[in-house]
Amino acid sequence: MTRSLGRRPLLGLLAATAALPAGAQDAALPSPQDGAGGLTILFCGDSLAQGLYLASLPALRRQRELKLVNGTRHATGLTRADEYDWVEAVREAATRTRPHLMVAWIGANDFRPMVDRATRRRFPFGSPAYAEAYAARVAAMAEHARASGAVVAWLGLPNMREPGFAQFARQLNEIQERGARAGGALWVPSWDATSDPEGQFRASLAGTDRVERRLRADDGVHFSELGYRAIAKLAFTAVAVETPVLALPLAAAGAALAA
Repeated sequence: MTRSLGRRPLLGLLAATAALPAGAQDAALPSPQDGAGGLTILFCGDSLAQGLYLASLPALRRQRELKLVNGTRHATGLTRADEYDWVEAVREAATRTRPHLMVAWIGANDFRPMVDRATRRRFPFGSPAYAEAYAARVAAMAEHARASGAVVAWLGLPNMREPGFAQFARQLNEIQERGARAGGALWVPSWDATSDPEGQFRASLAGTDRVERRLRADDGVHFSELGYRAIAKLAFTAVAVETPVLALPLAAAGAALAA
């Protein structure tokens, strides 16, 4: 179901109101562990997730039923736990904030060799050992968040402008998807939504007024504010479809992002 959402153009996702699953209107908004009302969303990941959080914050902080938590850290990845341990960071953040939803987006820096801090071994990208160790770290992050009571939405990497980097991102998406599903996360692909009909990198998109609007940053990796908001809605819509109890607040979030 989430794959079909990923194929929708980003501007279409922003313009459309998220469809609520059957019975969602009767679902109650869960209460946080501390007893306060509302939905807590934890953002985790590298500069992609950081942009997602920062672009969403102005619209969503006005929504009284939502609380956004910034658990992002730029220039990090899953390959170098000796520099920043994302598995431990998610465990700590999820335990401390008790989110209802964690949105994870990471991997732009993970073309480097995987480093096993305990054994000091290095596994090059593309090797079976790299794939196994990387997927295990993804799964562990998802499991820690789920143990705190959170639904986990794991965003796949988008299409990239530089062909070699795009191929790397495709390979890493396969590994991330395997790990995310093993950890009980909802896999939310972003590749089709960031590609044109021929599967090529999409930098901008014309709206119904035929005006081209920029979706990606100059580096061909990151996004414009509009692009980040569209990706946030992509994730929220996928979660709402799969988790009806969260559909109402996430629909409100999607409407705010589209405003």
